[in-house]
Amino acid sequence: MGVAVVVGACATPRSLPPGPTPIPTLAPATQPVSFPGETAPAPFEVQSYPARLPSVELGQPLYEEQCSRCHGDDGNGVVPGARNFRDLDYMRGETPASFYAVVTAGRGQMPAFRETMTSDDRWDAVLYVWHFSTTPENLALGRGIFDTNCAACHGADGTGQVLGAADFTDLRFVGDRAPRDFYLAVTQGVGSMPAWQGRLSQDERWAVIDFLWTFAYDAGLPGEGGEVSATTAAPAEACDADFLAQTNPYAWDDATAIASGQVIYDQSCAACHAADGSGSLPAAPDMTADDYQAGLRGESWAVLCTVAVGRGSMPGWQEVLTLEEMWQVLTFTASFGS
Repeated sequence: MGVAVVVGACATPRSLPPGPTPIPTLAPATQPVSFPGETAPAPFEVQSYPARLPSVELGQPLYEEQCSRCHGDDGNGVVPGARNFRDLDYMRGETPASFYAVVTAGRGQMPAFRETMTSDDRWDAVLYVWHFSTTPENLALGRGIFDTNCAACHGADGTGQVLGAADFTDLRFVGDRAPRDFYLAVTQGVGSMPAWQGRLSQDERWAVIDFLWTFAYDAGLPGEGGEVSATTAAPAEACDADFLAQTNPYAWDDATAIASGQVIYDQSCAACHAADGSGSLPAAPDMTADDYQAGLRGESWAVLCTVAVGRGSMPGWQEVLTLEEMWQVLTFTASFGS
């Protein structure tokens, strides 16, 4: 009886299979899975950038041959589902890099062009599409604004003159950003770059953003006035009478005001004026010079006016800094003459 109990305890439970259970074959987690009736997703695309400047002129015949039947000669879309490239709300939220990816791999009813167009051809076509969202007149306006207000830091050629200034000739940088990204940066400011909402109108900000892209591609198109020429910028805003009546509420040697002003100066001014006030850019004054220091202390209201409303390529700061903060900065700059 005891032996029977032992043998019974060693018997295989009825719930277990008679032999080893085979391991099911699973698709690797990295392998795309297609369901019946669905098209397998396109393989991963490596983003390729051109060795030369993409050209709107070279992109025009490619667009007319490959794209216009669906998107129309003027880019407004002529078949159901075709994007309207004249729709600014749509275009300002997209990026050239995302357009390039769609042209390469296709989407929906749109075929892939990776086999029929070279990478450079695709970039030419993409930037031709991009030009539908602006006009030569808008680009000319944008250039005038850029030359007057932005070139001091970003360079006349858009390569970036001071530390931290974006290089707009780098297609990897601008191509991966939407116009709305740049609009937000120009409007609110980024790092040492001030906000321009108080000095440039909405249309002017969009115009200069449209112009920024032309550093990364050739926007010239025969017969369309594609040559972007500089325009005369509007004169600087007149100084408010309230600023002209101001005097420094701090003593020039007020240690607390100097310390507060230095923090603001280092964050917002040093990129152009240098940490020691000697001027990092050709147009920036040498604030260590005796004549500057004499003017600062003798006619401080005039220097305050420049800080508040701007002058030349220097933007106004009255929308960013309080009156108290502007005086703190000026009190700090007076220490450069010590």
